[in-house]
Amino acid sequence: MGKASEKDTSVVYGVYDSSSQPFPVRLNDFFIDRQRIGVQEKSYFYHLLGVMLDAGIPIMRCLKVLTKKTENQRFSRVINTMQYDIEHGKTLSQSMAKFPGVFRESEVGIVKSGEAIGNLAQLLFKLAYQTERSHTLYLKVRGALVYPTTVLVALFISGAIVVTTVIPRLDEFFTQADFQMPFLTRAVLTGGRFMINFSWLLLILVVFLSLVGSFYVSTEKGKYKFDRFMLSAPLIHHVVRKVNVAKFVQLLSLLVEAGVPINEAIRISGGAMNNRLYKDFLNKLRVKVEQGEKIALSLQEAPFLFPETVVAMVSVGENTGQLAMISEKLAVHYEREVEHALDNFTTLLEPMVTVLVGLAVAVLAVALLGPIFSLSSLVA
Repeated sequence: MGKASEKDTSVVYGVYDSSSQPFPVRLNDFFIDRQRIGVQEKSYFYHLLGVMLDAGIPIMRCLKVLTKKTENQRFSRVINTMQYDIEHGKTLSQSMAKFPGVFRESEVGIVKSGEAIGNLAQLLFKLAYQTERSHTLYLKVRGALVYPTTVLVALFISGAIVVTTVIPRLDEFFTQADFQMPFLTRAVLTGGRFMINFSWLLLILVVFLSLVGSFYVSTEKGKYKFDRFMLSAPLIHHVVRKVNVAKFVQLLSLLVEAGVPINEAIRISGGAMNNRLYKDFLNKLRVKVEQGEKIALSLQEAPFLFPETVVAMVSVGENTGQLAMISEKLAVHYEREVEHALDNFTTLLEPMVTVLVGLAVAVLAVALLGPIFSLSSLVA
């Protein structure tokens, strides 16, 4: 995508009205306003804004430069809107808060703290670094699932080709030969006939179950049960727990270092968690901290969510007044733990996928090729 045009970057959300514009302009605005703003784009924005502020450039000038420099047209409009808001008396954090779909609450809170203590540039550097780290961790988790997913999809496509092209011909061949087929061959051919004759029913069933599953997971009860299952599922529960712990201590470290009050830091961290069990626990933790209880004591009550190592390190951080530094060390440690867990996961999964593919090929070979060899030997 090329750089945004002058018209695109001049748009100010809340001020610009496209209702009176021609249809092509409104259609273009519709697609621009729904563009995805990537994590890397935000990380680059935070870093470059920090560099310019640290060099003494006024924030209005910084945002004006970034509006034209940013290639994502929607993000250009967002930055231009922030420039407009600051020009009309708002702070950067107040303007960012207008775009909850772009900027997370934790990011807004860090910027707000930087404005309050006059250290915005340095906190923007840390925010850029933390955002990039979170994105890198996400990519590693996603990358670990690419190989097994690709193999299983290829296996499914290959199976569908065999069922729709090979099986009908073999079925016709065996029928004409009046050959007594083994049970495994009959089962495969029967399954193939069923899939061909009722493919429409299978498609409807898959779509229906997908919709029902999506709806159930979107409910509070369904989301809770699904998240709990992810924390106890074989092979992946260690990875899921470590990813959630790493995310929590990353945010806690950054927010505390930014000067955000500890109860507010816990609230923001809880809001950023995707897993419902962690989110609910951190909401309860915030209440207990506001009542004077130490964080480590509360974490100790949830060994299912927070390992003993985390409890011990947080306790040291609280007692020494170095919670931000200890949390940062924990974040680095758990990022490495996630990498090791992903390596172990892929190491276990690859032979399992290989065995599954081998079994599928073996079943088809025995079921379909075996009778052919037997029939050819009889003819000979």
